[in-house]
Amino acid sequence: MKRKTVRSLAIAAMMLAFASTSFAYKNSAWIPPWNANALTSLQSNLGVLDESNPVWYGWNADGTIARGWNAENSTWRAAMTGTLLIPTVQNVANKSFDGALAATVLGTPESREAHAEAIAQLTITNAFHGIDIDYERVPTASRANFTAFLTTLAQKLHAANKKLSVSVYAKTSDSQNWNGPGAEDWPAIGQIADSVKIMAYDYSWSTSAPGPITPLNWLDQVTSYAQSVIPNAKIMMALPWYGYDWSSSAPTANMTYATATRLALNNNATISHDANGEATFTFADHVVYFQDATSYAKKVDLLKQRHGSIAGFAAWSAGAEDPAIWNIIRGAGTTPAPATPPAADFSLSGPNTLTITAGSSVSAAYRVVPVNGFSASTTVSVIPPAGFNGTVTADSTTINAGGTVTIRAMATISTLPGVYQFAVRFTSGSLTHDQVVSLTVTQAPRRRVVSR
Repeated sequence: MKRKTVRSLAIAAMMLAFASTSFAYKNSAWIPPWNANALTSLQSNLGVLDESNPVWYGWNADGTIARGWNAENSTWRAAMTGTLLIPTVQNVANKSFDGALAATVLGTPESREAHAEAIAQLTITNAFHGIDIDYERVPTASRANFTAFLTTLAQKLHAANKKLSVSVYAKTSDSQNWNGPGAEDWPAIGQIADSVKIMAYDYSWSTSAPGPITPLNWLDQVTSYAQSVIPNAKIMMALPWYGYDWSSSAPTANMTYATATRLALNNNATISHDANGEATFTFADHVVYFQDATSYAKKVDLLKQRHGSIAGFAAWSAGAEDPAIWNIIRGAGTTPAPATPPAADFSLSGPNTLTITAGSSVSAAYRVVPVNGFSASTTVSVIPPAGFNGTVTADSTTINAGGTVTIRAMATISTLPGVYQFAVRFTSGSLTHDQVVSLTVTQAPRRRVVSR
């Protein structure tokens, strides 16, 4: 009886160990070697990551491999101890991704062979665990050539017991085939590579309208498509650790957690979270979206709950993050998916500043962005600005999920110059979200009277 009890306990312990590993997610991060904060971040969290991707290599003007800033640096390499060291090669020449050069380098069997051999030897000589390929803006016409190159490179790396990671643009179907995503054959890459890092960010980007960097509904769709064509064990969903500061009076600026929180403090702005969990605030003509531990956790929780069989998570980039994110990573390996699915909700996309001249009008479109599978319709109403001698109207009172409404503001010739605030209210059941808009009215130019 005693022997059976001991044996039963041993079996139970083995089953528990197996169950815990079944929830193990891998975690990796790209490491920009030009950012000293990235080194500090790694040194403070030594061994927390499973895989490190220092962005050490680019291209020369002829397409040969170029060593970047701090490439192979022993101090940086020591900070990656305990992780798989899989550096990133980018087709960056003259400080930007060069799709035309990529088309040339990948264009013939001979040049593909030479390029693959150079990367394989780089990996072997430096005793890396593998290499990460991040080739962007590659022309769609080079799709077959890109796949052929990855096939050749994988054969060389695997022969040396090295791993191939491929980083790809986010997309929700293969019909998104413009230059960049169009060159990436996900089903083929999923068979060739050991891991596929899907860059699920920049839904709103530096030259778009302000909005969330990774809306949850879009993240869900991207991951669903990935699971339909790539083996789950190879899918690494790459999430943002950065943000943007959009302004009508200055170029869009990249935001780290530190710069965003400092900017909010310096401008007495209140940080809130949108329906996607992304941190956001406004001041003057600025709209800022960025990532903190809350926003990162919400993305990770959605992926675990809806796509729990994926391999894990990647991030761009170390040194930009909220330090509290590391606590989430430490727990990500063994935390099961949450039992309660996140509630359906929606967020709003559209400008929060408009400018008109007295006696004229301006229009802007506002979109209802579904979150967590939201599919209901919303009613639209306008809360007019106080003291405004004009009108603000919507072209529809009801729109469907994913739809847009056009708001038109008209100022009379007698409207006084100044800034007026109005709100566009979207309501669906118990959900209500307001898009607050600052409307700046400038004085109409005076007509010149010409005497004869």
